[in-house]
Amino acid sequence: MTSTKVAVIAGLFGIAFTTRVPQLAAQSCQDDQAMADAQVKTAADMVDTVKKESQADFEAKFHQKSCMNKLTFALSAVNDAIACLDKTGPSTPGQASPKDADDKLKDRITQYRTGLKSADDPKNAKALIATFDLSAGPPKTAEAASH
Repeated sequence: MTSTKVAVIAGLFGIAFTTRVPQLAAQSCQDDQAMADAQVKTAADMVDTVKKESQADFEAKFHQKSCMNKLTFALSAVNDAIACLDKTGPSTPGQASPKDADDKLKDRITQYRTGLKSADDPKNAKALIATFDLSAGPPKTAEAASH
């Protein structure tokens, strides 16, 4: 084979590879985002359960600890999704970025975990969990959550 043919073939492989890499990265981020969404939904389901149950059930079923664990798993999954989005580069200007939404969600979950971790009384913990909002949107302030 001549060096020209080798260069042409290498160039074609290079083009094929570079066009495929963003597709693979996007698929990977979709998987990470799906995992984050699932973990956040699980934590939101736990919050809904706590809102509906009695104080005795909350304490007997160790739901303060369960909620803390679910928030931890959700935070880890959201961090993974953010890290993946960081690797893929900036989003299209003028559009809402999934990374921005995930950053806000990460801040909110971190705030909830910190508050729950510092709750010294199961009654206060249950009341605090009832204020958690894991839906989309900006995080609640501590002042608004205490009302």
